[in-house]
Amino acid sequence: MSENRDFDFCPRCGALMQDGVCRSCGYSGRFGSVQQPTQNYGMGNSPKKKKTKGWVIILSILGAILLISALIAVTMNVSRLIFHAAQDTVGSSDYYDDYGDYYDDSEDYEPSEDDAYYKEIVDDINEDAAYTIDWLTESRWASEGDDTTGYYVTYPELRAKDADNGADYSTVNAAIKRAAEQYKDSYADFTDSVTTSGYVTYMDDEKISVVFQHRLPEGESTLPKLTALNFRLETGEQIAPSEMIAIDDELVMRFRAQDQTQNGGVDFVTNSTDEELLKLLSDPRESAYFYSKAGLEVGFNYESEEYGKGWVSVTLKERAL
Repeated sequence: MSENRDFDFCPRCGALMQDGVCRSCGYSGRFGSVQQPTQNYGMGNSPKKKKTKGWVIILSILGAILLISALIAVTMNVSRLIFHAAQDTVGSSDYYDDYGDYYDDSEDYEPSEDDAYYKEIVDDINEDAAYTIDWLTESRWASEGDDTTGYYVTYPELRAKDADNGADYSTVNAAIKRAAEQYKDSYADFTDSVTTSGYVTYMDDEKISVVFQHRLPEGESTLPKLTALNFRLETGEQIAPSEMIAIDDELVMRFRAQDQTQNGGVDFVTNSTDEELLKLLSDPRESAYFYSKAGLEVGFNYESEEYGKGWVSVTLKERAL
Protein backbone atom coordinates (compact mmCIF):
# COMPACT_ATOMS: atom_id res chain seq x y z
CA MET A 1 0.00 0.00 0.00
CA SER A 2 1.25 3.48 -0.78
CA GLU A 3 0.01 6.96 -0.29
CA ASN A 4 0.68 9.63 -2.87
CA ARG A 5 -0.96 12.99 -2.63
CA ASP A 6 -0.72 15.36 -5.53
CA PHE A 7 -0.61 19.12 -5.10
CA ASP A 8 -1.30 21.88 -7.58
CA PHE A 9 -2.51 25.50 -7.66
CA CYS A 10 -6.14 26.46 -8.30
CA PRO A 11 -6.68 28.01 -11.77
CA ARG A 12 -9.54 30.04 -10.33
CA CYS A 13 -8.09 31.67 -7.21
CA GLY A 14 -4.44 30.58 -7.19
CA ALA A 15 -4.69 28.82 -3.83
CA LEU A 16 -3.18 25.39 -3.07
CA MET A 17 -5.12 22.36 -4.36
CA GLN A 18 -4.90 18.94 -2.80
CA ASP A 19 -6.10 15.81 -4.64
CA GLY A 20 -7.73 18.06 -7.27
CA VAL A 21 -9.76 20.12 -4.73
CA CYS A 22 -8.99 23.77 -3.96
CA ARG A 23 -8.54 24.25 -0.23
CA SER A 24 -9.70 27.87 -0.56
CA CYS A 25 -12.60 28.13 -3.03
CA GLY A 26 -13.59 24.48 -3.32
CA TYR A 27 -12.80 24.30 -7.05
CA SER A 28 -12.53 20.70 -8.21
CA GLY A 29 -10.39 19.57 -11.18
CA ARG A 30 -7.90 16.92 -12.25
CA PHE A 31 -4.30 17.39 -11.17
CA GLY A 32 -2.08 18.49 -13.99
CA SER A 33 -4.89 19.96 -16.10
CA VAL A 34 -6.61 23.31 -16.06
CA GLN A 35 -10.41 23.06 -15.84
CA GLN A 36 -12.11 26.28 -16.89
CA PRO A 37 -14.70 27.62 -14.43
CA THR A 38 -18.33 27.59 -15.58
CA GLN A 39 -18.65 31.37 -15.29
CA ASN A 40 -17.95 33.28 -18.51
CA TYR A 41 -16.08 36.57 -18.34
CA GLY A 42 -16.68 39.44 -20.77
CA MET A 43 -13.96 41.68 -22.19
CA GLY A 44 -14.73 44.46 -19.68
CA ASN A 45 -15.21 42.30 -16.60
CA SER A 46 -12.60 40.74 -14.29
CA PRO A 47 -13.20 37.76 -12.11
CA LYS A 48 -13.20 38.42 -8.40
CA LYS A 49 -10.44 36.51 -6.58
CA LYS A 50 -11.21 35.14 -3.19
CA LYS A 51 -8.79 35.88 -0.36
CA THR A 52 -6.31 33.10 0.37
CA LYS A 53 -6.08 31.69 3.82
CA GLY A 54 -3.40 32.87 6.21
CA TRP A 55 -1.52 29.57 6.27
CA VAL A 56 -0.91 29.84 2.54
CA ILE A 57 0.72 33.23 3.03
CA ILE A 58 2.86 31.87 5.85
CA LEU A 59 3.89 28.92 3.66
CA SER A 60 4.92 31.33 0.89
CA ILE A 61 6.97 33.40 3.32
CA LEU A 62 8.69 30.30 4.66
CA GLY A 63 9.49 29.21 1.11
CA ALA A 64 11.02 32.60 0.32
CA ILE A 65 13.11 32.43 3.50
CA LEU A 66 14.38 28.97 2.55
CA LEU A 67 15.25 30.17 -0.93
CA ILE A 68 17.16 33.18 0.40
CA SER A 69 19.01 30.92 2.88
CA ALA A 70 20.02 28.57 0.06
CA LEU A 71 21.33 31.49 -2.01
CA ILE A 72 23.36 32.77 0.95
CA ALA A 73 24.86 29.30 1.47
CA VAL A 74 25.83 28.98 -2.19
CA THR A 75 27.38 32.45 -2.13
CA MET A 76 29.44 31.58 0.96
CA ASN A 77 30.70 28.36 -0.64
CA VAL A 78 31.71 30.15 -3.84
CA SER A 79 33.50 32.83 -1.82
CA ARG A 80 35.32 30.14 0.15
CA LEU A 81 36.48 28.47 -3.08
CA ILE A 82 37.69 31.78 -4.48
CA PHE A 83 39.55 32.48 -1.24
CA HIS A 84 41.29 29.11 -1.39
CA ALA A 85 42.19 29.64 -5.04
CA ALA A 86 43.77 32.97 -4.12
CA GLN A 87 45.75 31.27 -1.35
CA ASP A 88 47.03 28.68 -3.85
CA THR A 89 48.19 31.45 -6.18
CA VAL A 90 50.13 33.11 -3.39
CA GLY A 91 51.73 29.79 -2.53
CA SER A 92 52.85 29.29 -6.13
CA SER A 93 54.38 32.75 -6.13
CA ASP A 94 56.33 31.95 -2.99
CA TYR A 95 57.54 28.72 -4.59
CA TYR A 96 58.85 30.52 -7.65
CA ASP A 97 60.50 33.13 -5.45
CA ASP A 98 62.34 30.34 -3.65
CA TYR A 99 63.19 28.75 -7.01
CA GLY A 100 64.63 32.03 -8.24
CA ASP A 101 66.62 32.47 -5.02
CA TYR A 102 68.17 29.05 -5.62
CA TYR A 103 69.57 30.19 -8.97
CA ASP A 104 70.59 33.56 -7.56
CA ASP A 105 72.66 31.76 -4.96
CA SER A 106 74.29 29.43 -7.49
CA GLU A 107 77.74 30.28 -8.85
CA ASP A 108 78.16 31.17 -12.51
CA TYR A 109 80.55 29.08 -14.54
CA GLU A 110 84.07 30.53 -14.64
CA PRO A 111 86.31 28.78 -17.19
CA SER A 112 89.70 27.61 -16.00
CA GLU A 113 92.80 26.07 -17.55
CA ASP A 114 92.23 23.13 -15.21
CA ASP A 115 88.80 22.33 -16.70
CA ALA A 116 88.65 19.01 -18.53
CA TYR A 117 86.53 20.78 -21.15
CA TYR A 118 84.65 24.01 -21.78
CA LYS A 119 81.27 23.62 -20.09
CA GLU A 120 79.23 26.63 -21.18
CA ILE A 121 79.51 29.68 -23.41
CA VAL A 122 79.99 32.58 -21.00
CA ASP A 123 81.75 35.93 -20.88
CA ASP A 124 85.30 35.83 -19.56
CA ILE A 125 86.38 39.46 -19.22
CA ASN A 126 90.04 40.15 -18.55
CA GLU A 127 90.18 43.27 -16.40
CA ASP A 128 93.97 43.52 -16.87
CA ALA A 129 93.78 43.96 -20.65
CA ALA A 130 94.67 47.31 -22.23
CA TYR A 131 91.11 47.71 -23.48
CA THR A 132 87.65 47.32 -22.01
CA ILE A 133 84.34 46.01 -23.35
CA ASP A 134 81.21 48.07 -23.93
CA TRP A 135 77.98 46.18 -24.60
CA LEU A 136 75.66 47.47 -27.31
CA THR A 137 72.10 46.39 -28.00
CA GLU A 138 69.80 46.84 -30.97
CA SER A 139 66.17 45.96 -31.58
CA ARG A 140 63.58 46.46 -34.30
CA TRP A 141 60.09 45.27 -35.17
CA ALA A 142 58.30 44.52 -38.40
CA SER A 143 56.51 47.54 -39.86
CA GLU A 144 53.12 45.84 -40.28
CA GLY A 145 50.83 46.41 -37.32
CA ASP A 146 49.71 42.81 -36.99
CA ASP A 147 53.23 41.40 -37.31
CA THR A 148 54.91 40.86 -33.93
CA THR A 149 58.21 39.67 -35.41
CA GLY A 150 61.17 41.36 -33.77
CA TYR A 151 64.94 41.42 -33.82
CA TYR A 152 67.13 41.66 -30.72
CA VAL A 153 70.93 41.62 -30.62
CA THR A 154 73.61 42.22 -28.00
CA TYR A 155 77.26 42.49 -29.01
CA PRO A 156 80.58 43.70 -27.57
CA GLU A 157 82.57 46.73 -28.66
CA LEU A 158 86.23 47.21 -27.76
CA ARG A 159 87.36 50.52 -26.29
CA ALA A 160 90.90 51.52 -25.24
CA LYS A 161 91.28 52.26 -21.56
CA ASP A 162 93.84 54.95 -22.39
CA ALA A 163 92.65 57.11 -25.26
CA ASP A 164 96.23 58.27 -25.85
CA ASN A 165 97.79 54.83 -26.32
CA GLY A 166 97.14 54.88 -30.06
CA ALA A 167 95.18 51.63 -30.20
CA ASP A 168 92.53 51.54 -32.91
CA TYR A 169 89.84 48.88 -32.64
CA SER A 170 87.54 50.23 -35.35
CA THR A 171 88.27 47.40 -37.79
CA VAL A 172 87.61 44.75 -35.16
CA ASN A 173 84.45 46.49 -33.96
CA ALA A 174 83.11 46.79 -37.51
CA ALA A 175 83.59 43.05 -38.13
CA ILE A 176 81.93 42.19 -34.81
CA LYS A 177 78.97 44.42 -35.65
CA ARG A 178 78.52 42.80 -39.09
CA ALA A 179 78.50 39.32 -37.58
CA ALA A 180 76.06 40.36 -34.86
CA GLU A 181 73.65 41.89 -37.37
CA GLN A 182 73.75 39.14 -39.99
CA TYR A 183 70.00 38.49 -39.57
CA LYS A 184 69.03 42.14 -39.24
CA ASP A 185 67.68 42.49 -42.79
CA SER A 186 65.94 39.11 -42.91
CA TYR A 187 64.42 38.79 -39.44
CA ALA A 188 60.90 39.46 -40.75
CA ASP A 189 61.15 36.29 -42.85
CA PHE A 190 61.03 34.18 -39.70
CA THR A 191 57.90 33.13 -37.82
CA ASP A 192 58.80 34.93 -34.59
CA SER A 193 61.46 37.13 -33.00
CA VAL A 194 65.12 36.54 -33.82
CA THR A 195 67.65 36.95 -31.00
CA THR A 196 71.45 37.12 -31.12
CA SER A 197 73.53 37.07 -27.94
CA GLY A 198 77.22 37.95 -28.07
CA TYR A 199 79.93 36.68 -25.70
CA VAL A 200 83.61 37.42 -25.17
CA THR A 201 85.02 33.97 -24.42
CA TYR A 202 88.69 34.98 -24.35
CA MET A 203 90.61 38.26 -24.34
CA ASP A 204 94.18 39.42 -23.78
CA ASP A 205 96.33 42.17 -25.29
CA GLU A 206 97.09 40.08 -28.37
CA LYS A 207 93.81 38.47 -29.36
CA ILE A 208 90.12 38.20 -28.62
CA SER A 209 87.42 35.59 -29.32
CA VAL A 210 83.80 36.65 -29.79
CA VAL A 211 80.97 34.12 -30.07
CA PHE A 212 77.35 34.67 -31.10
CA GLN A 213 74.45 32.40 -30.25
CA HIS A 214 71.57 32.93 -32.64
CA ARG A 215 68.04 31.70 -31.96
CA LEU A 216 66.03 31.51 -35.15
CA PRO A 217 62.34 30.58 -34.89
CA GLU A 218 61.16 27.76 -37.16
CA GLY A 219 57.46 27.06 -36.85
CA GLU A 220 56.85 26.12 -33.22
CA SER A 221 60.53 25.38 -32.47
CA THR A 222 63.79 27.34 -32.38
CA LEU A 223 66.88 26.72 -34.47
CA PRO A 224 70.10 27.51 -32.57
CA LYS A 225 73.16 28.56 -34.58
CA LEU A 226 76.69 29.48 -33.62
CA THR A 227 79.07 32.08 -35.07
CA ALA A 228 82.63 32.62 -33.83
CA LEU A 229 85.20 35.33 -34.63
CA ASN A 230 88.85 35.59 -33.55
CA PHE A 231 91.07 38.66 -34.05
CA ARG A 232 94.70 39.67 -33.80
CA LEU A 233 94.38 43.04 -32.10
CA GLU A 234 97.65 44.49 -33.40
CA THR A 235 96.47 44.31 -37.02
CA GLY A 236 92.70 43.91 -36.63
CA GLU A 237 92.79 40.84 -38.89
CA GLN A 238 90.68 37.77 -38.26
CA ILE A 239 92.46 34.58 -37.31
CA ALA A 240 91.57 31.79 -39.73
CA PRO A 241 90.59 28.40 -38.22
CA SER A 242 93.42 26.75 -40.13
CA GLU A 243 95.85 28.98 -38.17
CA MET A 244 94.34 27.75 -34.91
CA ILE A 245 94.56 24.02 -35.64
CA ALA A 246 95.16 21.72 -38.59
CA ILE A 247 91.81 20.75 -40.12
CA ASP A 248 92.39 17.19 -41.29
CA ASP A 249 91.51 13.55 -40.62
CA GLU A 250 93.32 13.65 -37.27
CA LEU A 251 91.06 16.50 -36.16
CA VAL A 252 88.00 14.42 -37.12
CA MET A 253 89.30 11.51 -35.03
CA ARG A 254 89.96 13.75 -32.03
CA PHE A 255 86.58 15.42 -32.47
CA ARG A 256 84.78 12.06 -32.34
CA ALA A 257 86.65 10.92 -29.24
CA GLN A 258 86.11 14.19 -27.36
CA ASP A 259 82.44 14.27 -28.35
CA GLN A 260 81.95 10.95 -26.56
CA THR A 261 83.75 12.24 -23.45
CA GLN A 262 82.33 15.73 -23.36
CA ASN A 263 78.84 15.35 -24.87
CA GLY A 264 78.07 11.68 -24.38
CA GLY A 265 78.06 11.20 -28.15
CA VAL A 266 75.78 13.44 -30.22
CA ASP A 267 73.73 11.30 -32.61
CA PHE A 268 74.60 13.41 -35.62
CA VAL A 269 78.33 13.07 -34.94
CA THR A 270 78.16 9.37 -34.17
CA ASN A 271 76.26 8.56 -37.36
CA SER A 272 78.11 10.88 -39.77
CA THR A 273 81.01 9.71 -41.88
CA ASP A 274 84.51 11.13 -41.48
CA GLU A 275 84.12 12.86 -44.83
CA GLU A 276 80.90 14.57 -43.70
CA LEU A 277 82.46 15.78 -40.46
CA LEU A 278 85.58 17.03 -42.21
CA LYS A 279 83.43 18.96 -44.68
CA LEU A 280 81.55 20.72 -41.87
CA LEU A 281 84.72 21.46 -39.92
CA SER A 282 86.18 23.01 -43.09
CA ASP A 283 83.09 25.07 -43.99
CA PRO A 284 83.72 28.75 -43.09
CA ARG A 285 79.93 29.38 -42.95
CA GLU A 286 79.08 26.53 -40.59
CA SER A 287 82.23 25.84 -38.54
CA ALA A 288 82.97 27.63 -35.26
CA TYR A 289 86.44 27.89 -33.70
CA PHE A 290 87.15 30.04 -30.64
CA TYR A 291 89.44 30.30 -27.65
CA SER A 292 88.64 29.89 -23.98
CA LYS A 293 90.75 29.40 -20.87
CA ALA A 294 89.82 25.72 -20.95
CA GLY A 295 91.23 25.27 -24.46
CA LEU A 296 90.38 25.61 -28.11
CA GLU A 297 86.69 25.03 -28.84
CA VAL A 298 85.95 23.39 -32.19
CA GLY A 299 82.42 22.97 -33.51
CA PHE A 300 79.93 23.38 -36.33
CA ASN A 301 76.26 23.90 -37.13
CA TYR A 302 74.41 20.97 -38.70
CA GLU A 303 71.09 20.14 -40.33
CA SER A 304 69.70 16.64 -40.79
CA GLU A 305 66.26 15.26 -41.55
CA GLU A 306 66.95 12.35 -39.23
CA TYR A 307 68.82 14.08 -36.39
CA GLY A 308 67.39 17.60 -36.54
CA LYS A 309 69.23 20.92 -36.51
CA GLY A 310 71.62 22.49 -34.06
CA TRP A 311 75.30 22.88 -33.27
CA VAL A 312 77.92 20.82 -31.45
CA SER A 313 81.41 21.61 -30.18
CA VAL A 314 84.27 19.96 -28.29
CA THR A 315 87.27 21.27 -26.34
CA LEU A 316 90.83 20.54 -27.47
CA LYS A 317 93.35 21.42 -24.79
CA GLU A 318 96.22 22.51 -27.06
CA ARG A 319 96.13 26.01 -28.51
CA ALA A 320 98.11 27.07 -31.55
CA LEU A 321 98.52 30.63 -30.26
